Amino acid sequence: MGTRRQHAPEFIVLSREEAEAYEPRGQEICISISDPDALPADVSSRFAAVLRLNFDDVTERGEPSDILFAEDHAHEIRKFLDSWPGAERVMVHCNAGVSRSPGVALGLCDLSGWATAELERSHPGWNRLVRSVLVAGKKH
Repeated sequence: MGTRRQHAPEFIVLSREEAEAYEPRGQEICISISDPDALPADVSSRFAAVLRLNFDDVTERGEPSDILFAEDHAHEIRKFLDSWPGAERVMVHCNAGVSRSPGVALGLCDLSGWATAELERSHPGWNRLVRSVLVAGKKH
């Protein structure tokens, strides 16, 4: 990624319901992932910044209408994180908090060489497409 950090921010991976009840402490940013046909999550206005993305929780196209996680999503995420080098925490949420959001958190850790073992253990259902596309686009 472009801007190097001394230390990894804390990643908080939540479901949409948990994210809507969450209040940031300190300088926190939010990556809010929703289904393409869903209304945006009602997250706290106390986040330093919020990136909203819409894509389906799939790893391959099953229906013609499926929106797969793609390089344009990955680029937006990398650019967003790079623009907040002082963020203490990154809250990432999706609908259930078990697939897309941990895939994003793990991909960002992979890109920066940050530890992934705890996230992998606590979120074993992470979306492999999301993680791999984030890492594959590393050369930007």
